[in-house]
Order: sequence, then structure tokens, then C-alpha cells
Amino acid sequence: MASPAPRASNESQRLERLLALGVLDSEAEPLFDALTRAASLLTGAPIALLTLVDDKRQWFKANIGLEEVKETSRDVAFCSYTILDDDLFVVPDALEDPRFADNPLVTGAPYIRFYAGAPITLADGMHMGALCVIDREPRQLSREHAAILSELARAATEALEQRKAALERTELLHREALLHRLLMEDRTRLESILDAAQAGTWEWNIQTGEMRFNEQWAAILGYAMEDLDLLSASSLRHQQDHVRHPFPSAQRNLTHPDDVEQVEERLLEHLNGQRPLFDCEVRLRHKDGYWIWGLLRGRVISHGAEGSAQWMYGTLVDVSERKLMERRLHESEAFLDRAGRVAGVGGWQLDLASQELTWSEQTCLIHDLPPGYHPNVEEAVHFYAPEARTVMERAVAKGASDGTGWDLELPLVTAKGRHIWVRAVGAVEYQDGKPRWLVGAIQDITARKQAIEGLQRSERRFRKLFEESLGLICTHDLNGVLLSVNPAAAEVLNYNMGELLGRSLKDFMPPELRPTFDEYLRRVTHEGIAKGLLQVIAKDGRLLTWQYHNTLDTEGDEPYVLGHAQDVTDRILHESQLREWSVRDSLTGLFNRRYLGQVAANLRNDESWGCIAIDLEGFKVINDTYGHQKGDEMLVAMGRFLTDNVRPDDIVIRSGGDEFLVLLPRTSEAETQGIIQRIDAAREHAPIRFTLGHAMRTGSATLDAALVRADDELYQVRRSRGYRGR
Repeated sequence: MASPAPRASNESQRLERLLALGVLDSEAEPLFDALTRAASLLTGAPIALLTLVDDKRQWFKANIGLEEVKETSRDVAFCSYTILDDDLFVVPDALEDPRFADNPLVTGAPYIRFYAGAPITLADGMHMGALCVIDREPRQLSREHAAILSELARAATEALEQRKAALERTELLHREALLHRLLMEDRTRLESILDAAQAGTWEWNIQTGEMRFNEQWAAILGYAMEDLDLLSASSLRHQQDHVRHPFPSAQRNLTHPDDVEQVEERLLEHLNGQRPLFDCEVRLRHKDGYWIWGLLRGRVISHGAEGSAQWMYGTLVDVSERKLMERRLHESEAFLDRAGRVAGVGGWQLDLASQELTWSEQTCLIHDLPPGYHPNVEEAVHFYAPEARTVMERAVAKGASDGTGWDLELPLVTAKGRHIWVRAVGAVEYQDGKPRWLVGAIQDITARKQAIEGLQRSERRFRKLFEESLGLICTHDLNGVLLSVNPAAAEVLNYNMGELLGRSLKDFMPPELRPTFDEYLRRVTHEGIAKGLLQVIAKDGRLLTWQYHNTLDTEGDEPYVLGHAQDVTDRILHESQLREWSVRDSLTGLFNRRYLGQVAANLRNDESWGCIAIDLEGFKVINDTYGHQKGDEMLVAMGRFLTDNVRPDDIVIRSGGDEFLVLLPRTSEAETQGIIQRIDAAREHAPIRFTLGHAMRTGSATLDAALVRADDELYQVRRSRGYRGR
């Protein structure tokens, strides 16, 4: 088999980006299914896939035409080539392409001959997978279809990135309030821990190695006082150890191996006069086996006659809880900073005593200024548009005087001259009953303001859109009586407006479907939305299928239903044809094994079915001698032979290669034998020799079990005749 597609130089980064999307092995989603279905319908290809190429596999996020398969090996995936380039990757005929001619997806199911894939490319240029279409016949892709397929892939890319952003925003906003409260509690607790900390003490005779500890030192590490003698003895036994390691052996044996080098380095600096005080945060082993964080401090307090250090005195403070709080505080602050960036919310604080103004990083970014920028109050107010400055100045002055907060939406001009809208919120914090700080938040709401203005423009355009839209739009009351219909809908139904208004929508439905209309009214009235397929009869008698999406509007005095529909009559017919093709063998026109699954799923326990298995003899010799075309002609002729010699309701299936099945629905053993005799009697007219076997499916037995027995009988017949070939 040909070698797998090469991997790009940035493959590890690409896989990291793919995992970060959080989409692998997720459930099907309507938007991705719709994009994939659109690719299939657009190109007429029976198979369309939205694939994501992982390290070892390509996984299908959306799947049209291969629903029984969720993923394939990356080594055989056509999409492994698509992700190597930014352009569309097209294989007109896989059998003629040396990269794919012996690919198992080409030589076996799903028998790929044509492939076209557009890469799914993120904003940073990383290729995650492909939106591809597949056919079992060689073909070309028109320039127009290629362009649209690329656009659909770009839409899928945007959907993936927006899906990831939506998940992150939902999680961050959900946790923001809780984390903010924890942050405040952590700070208070950290201060209390530091205030209440009690220190253990230690003394070290640098010359002899003797160590002395107090009870608090022992308690911090879980020792009893009697254990201290053992530690002191350990120091004496290793009194020469300080020649190689200046750190006392009793301490070093308790210190985490990764921290020993740092402690010894700082201790040497102190002993050599380079550091006035020895201090180091270090992990120490508790008597129970776990590690605690301790703050070690010490100073040489006695020197020998020649000035050499003799005695050193120090303290040990358990700072484990403080270290934990610091880590949590750091993580909380980092998380809140990320949350602020995602939500676009910045913070600020004004010290009323010093008039010092502090901006968060996000506040700086909103103003198009570098992080860490510190403006004064006048400069900060000056960023607002001229007509808004007085409003902000009054809000700040009133907050400083009487503690009144504010929540304003104002125009602002950034340092780069961008005109934006912001929501500015302020509140007062007190000290000794007087305003001490002004604190607040700022958020860029330009997009929301633009959305509101757009909504207002949309309302003005709604009537024009209603009247000129090519979509089918109507409104009706809660009884289904039509209140308005746009010209496009009237034209499709071949009625004029006067013939439609005031009539119930039920009047235009086929009589047998009208009882379902009351259920539709109940659903849209109680649930506020209803969508699905609706069949209506045009004035000229045509039966049309509409796909509708209707919503209940209760904002006015009289509630009504706004309906929007598309005429999908042609699409439904096309999809029905595609489903028919999916269960038919493309060569013989007979049913295939996929249809066999449908039959098995609908069997009843009380039904008796006859099953006949048929295998051609010498087919491979004919195929190898005269070529595939002759072999194909032989298979088609055999399909006609079997169809001509069974009953009209019997099912003939090409199960694969040179194997056929005949299923006799609701048939007795005697009737099955009759069909077998009819086929045997016509053998001389068959295009090729064949062997058959049969079995009956009865009771609750599975169809597969009966087919296995029929196949076993077939090979028993062959063995009895001494035939071993195919």
C-alpha cells in the first residue's frame, strides 16, 4: 500500500490546537450537520464529511452517507493530504492516482473514486481537518462548486472557533462571582495566618555540628521532645560532614532533595559575609512522611578567636498554608484577569486621599494603551467624548462627596482615535465612615450598541423585507387564521392575497393531515416555537412540502404567530432518491447489504422468512481472464436471472463480490423449496454456474442466524461435489 501522507513541520502545535477546541468525540450538532448536508446537496455527492484529523485517526464531526462509520485511520485518510495545504484538494479518480489506487477505502467499502476536500483552517493558519465530498464514480468538480465548498469549510471553521469561545465564556462567567469571593476570603485568611504564625528555634554549633531545637520546632515537624536527642546525635555523628556540605546534616536529611542546593548556596553566602541574614523557603519532611513549607532564617551570633563562625541561631516558621494561599491567590488573580479579557471588562481604583488612579490591564487595552499605564484623573476623564466628559466628572465628584455610585453608557475616544461606547460603573468604598476609594469597572459595549442600532434599522426594514423577501412569510392568529401573507408565499400557492387572508391555514392542507393542525397550534402556543415539515396544496392542485420555523410573538396587545418557510419539495424528492441509492448496488441495481440491515430491523417474531444464499462458481477465473468489464456483465446478468426466477415481492440482494441472497418474505418451507426448484430448473439459462443453500428464519431467531445456516448448507453442497474454487 502507498505510504501515508507526510506530516507538516508544525504537527505538534496543530494537534495542541485541535485538542484545545474541545470538540473531538462530541455529539452531533445541527449547524455542522447542516453545512455538511449542504456540501452533499450542492455537489450531488452521496457522501459528505466534516473531518478532524487527530494523531492516529480522522474523526467525523458530521457525516452524510457513512452514518455507520465514526472515524477511520489517519494512514488511509484522504483528508491527511488536504490539511497539508491551504487550497482545495481534489482526486478525480482514486484508482488512477498512485497515492490512493491500493487504499483500502478505494479497493473496499466505501469504494471511493472521487474526492474533494476543503481544509478547515483556523485564524492562525493551522489546519484542523476538512469538509469533503466523496463519490463512488470518477468525476470532476466545477469551479463554482469548488468555490462554494471552500466557503462552506470557512463557515465550519468559524463555527468551531465560536463554539470554543462560547464554551469558555459560559464557564468563565459562571465561576467569576464565586472566584472573586474566594479571592477576598483568601487574602483575609492569608493575613490572619501570617499574624498568628509561631516560630520554632534552632541553634547550631558550626564547629562540632551539634544542633538544638525547641518544642515549637519539633511540633512543626511532628516530633516529640525525646526525638530531638536523636536528631542532635545525628548531627554529632556527622560533625565532619560540614566540610563538604555546610548545611547541618540534621536539617539536610529532612529537606527536599530539590531544595538542598539552594539552601546550601544561601548559607555559604551568609557564612562568607555576602548575605547579612540567612533566609530561605524550603520543603521539609514531616514525621508522618508528607512535605511542609518552612521559612528558615538564621544569623551567626558567635565567632571564634580567629574570627571564624562558631554559633548560629535561627528560626523556623511553618508557611505551608501561606504558600497554599499564595498559589490559590495567584491562580485566582490569573483566572480573573483571563475572565476580564474574555468578557472585555476592565477594573479601576481611585485613592481619594492621594488621587492615585490605578487601571487593570484590560482597562488599558480598552483605551488602546499598553498594560501598566497610569493616567491621572483629568487624563482619564479626557478620554470620554466631549459631550460625555461633564457627565463623568459630575459622577466622580458626587461619588467622592456622598458615596453615590453610577452606571453609565458613554462614548469614548481611545488613544488611537477609535470611537467606541463603554459602560462605566463606579462605587464607593469607605474607611472610618468616610469615602476612601472609588472603584469600578469599564466594558467596551460598542458591539451591543451597534446591535441595538442595527435592530432599530432592522425594524424599519422589516416591512420591506416582508414584502420583497423570496422566503415564504406569513402571520396567523392563535386559531390558525391567516393575518398576513407575503407576495412570495402567495405566488408559490398560486393564490392572490384576497383569497388567502382570513382563511385558516388548515384549509390548504391535505384532508388526511388536517387533524395534526390542532396539535401544531397547541405546540406553538404553549412552547412558543414550532418547526418541521408541512404539506400544502396549491391552487392548481400541486402538493408542496414546506419546511417551516414558526414563533409566537406575545409582545403586542394581541399575540400572533410569525411563520417563515422554505419550499423544499424538490429537496425532499432528491433526498428520497439519495436514500434509495444508498441501499442499491450501483452495478446491478439490486439491493445491497445496507438494505439487509433495514429488513432485519423490521422483522416480527411471528414471521417466517425463507433465505437462499447463492455463490458463483469460477467467477474469479472469468474476471482474471476476460477482465473486470466481462466480470461486471456477468454479475448484472446473474442479477437479472435471479429476479426473473423469483416472485415479484421476493428480495434479491447482491451481498458482495460474487455472492447473492434471495429473501422470501412471510414464506413457508414448502414455498421456499418451490422457489429453489424454479431456480434449479432454470440453471441452463444462468450466465454462470452457481451453488445455493437455504435456511428458514422462524420465531424470534435473527435473520443473520438464518443467513449463516444457509451459507453453511451452500458450502456443504460444494464440499460434497469436491469443489474448492471460487
